[in-house]
Amino acid sequence: MYKSREFREFFVREVGGPSAAYKYNSYLRRIDQAIGGLDEAIARDGPEAVILWGRSCVEPPFDVYASDARSVLKRYVNFAVDFDPAASPITPATELSDETDLISDVEAGSGLAFRLEREMQAAVRRQLAALEPGLVEADGGFEMSVETGRIDILAKDVAGGFVVIELKAGLCPSGAIEQALGYVQSLIDEGRHPVRAIVIASEFPARLRAAAKRIPDLRLARYEFALKFLPAEENKTSGEEQKYG
Repeated sequence: MYKSREFREFFVREVGGPSAAYKYNSYLRRIDQAIGGLDEAIARDGPEAVILWGRSCVEPPFDVYASDARSVLKRYVNFAVDFDPAASPITPATELSDETDLISDVEAGSGLAFRLEREMQAAVRRQLAALEPGLVEADGGFEMSVETGRIDILAKDVAGGFVVIELKAGLCPSGAIEQALGYVQSLIDEGRHPVRAIVIASEFPARLRAAAKRIPDLRLARYEFALKFLPAEENKTSGEEQKYG
């Protein structure tokens, strides 16, 4: 196990806000499962060995966003080594200067798609019933790991069947249908059934739309962004001054 509550309190106080802390703990939960107890491994093998393990591990969450997971792991190891239940010391942020930090990493390159898909996931989770009436979360609000990877959202429909929801920011890439169906088969192999899939993207190439028509229990869904216009910050400030001045 790992110090979930203690680390979250430390992270919110010294590093980032609740949203970033949620992302870090989401990673740590899967890292803890992969290593068979994060705190136990640190105590048994030492912090350096645990960090080295993370650099070579290919199990979730190191299978997709390895640099993000390794950054989270090192920050937690630094925290765990210095943790004192009585004093609760601060871990200097500079200790991670030689690692790519999760928050900065998602701002660049392929991390942009990661950030967009995370934002999509939060939005879809809030309005599952709009995607399909009666649809509810079946993963406790966390991405679920199966043999073939990590499911963005696992839901249940009104009939009690499982629904794999795969999210793609922008144009749906080739392989997305195969990815979703791989998750479906993994769940079936685990004894969960019936299982079907929904792939969500802003647009689908004609070839993917044609292929989807030939696959039972697969649905494609498009999303669109809606603009909401708000007053400029200076206008809001001016209005407040007039109201309260």
